[in-house]
Amino acid sequence: MRIPAVLLVGLAIVGVVACGEAEVVTEITAVTIAGVGELPGPVQPVDTPRQNADAPVPEAATAVRPADFGLPSLGELVGGNRAIIIGDSILASTAPRFSGSMCERLNEAGWDVEINAEPGRFIAFAEDVLDARLAPENGLDWDLAVMFFGSNFNGSPSNFRSTLESLLERLSPRPVLLLTVTEFQQNRIEVNAIIREVADEASNVQVLDWARISAMEPGLLNSDGLHLSAAGKNRITTETVLALGTSPTLVSNGEGDCLPTLFTEDETRAAQEAKE
Repeated sequence: MRIPAVLLVGLAIVGVVACGEAEVVTEITAVTIAGVGELPGPVQPVDTPRQNADAPVPEAATAVRPADFGLPSLGELVGGNRAIIIGDSILASTAPRFSGSMCERLNEAGWDVEINAEPGRFIAFAEDVLDARLAPENGLDWDLAVMFFGSNFNGSPSNFRSTLESLLERLSPRPVLLLTVTEFQQNRIEVNAIIREVADEASNVQVLDWARISAMEPGLLNSDGLHLSAAGKNRITTETVLALGTSPTLVSNGEGDCLPTLFTEDETRAAQEAKE
């Protein structure tokens, strides 16, 4: 019987904690794609502190994932296995067309996954995705969503907040995993504050704090301080798999599928202008 990859990751984490030793993973030299970053290498296990029932809730400085707050995986909150992932270049770099492993790893955990992510996109891009890909009245629906926006920001906190609130309202009551953005510029601190505040006000939303993870481990980013290195792609994939957990259909239906996307525009405006 094949053990799902998410369980193997969990076993690897337990092994590292129990032995008190860091696991060494050989990093593969990766190709760099304009506006996306390096293509991913092997997924590395997450070094998560051992938790017990009597342990206090971690301080905000170290609590970076839903499980740190005792929250269930999103897979424990749904009855199906359809996951829609929406984002900019950060998540685009984990998609199959860039040899990313996000879809494959989630498939192994039982999820049917559609990654709708393009470089250079602002948060309003998610509205276009939902317009095209969320139509329950026509039989097109999802059990949960993952969203990553804020790398590209138009400088209007009120616009970002109102758009995010609108997106979450459209997705409610489906569980949503929001990721914070690397704070490579000062105003991204405010963007992340909005993400956390809006998430706190919504009972169906969890936050994976990529901002703090990437700040604590600079090696997860490439030289621009924003896009992901090979290690970064491995890490964000693993963190997302852990946050979603196994789908409720894994035992009965087995592995999921990687679904095709309509959103494959991968040239940033800067790259387009450079050709002109």
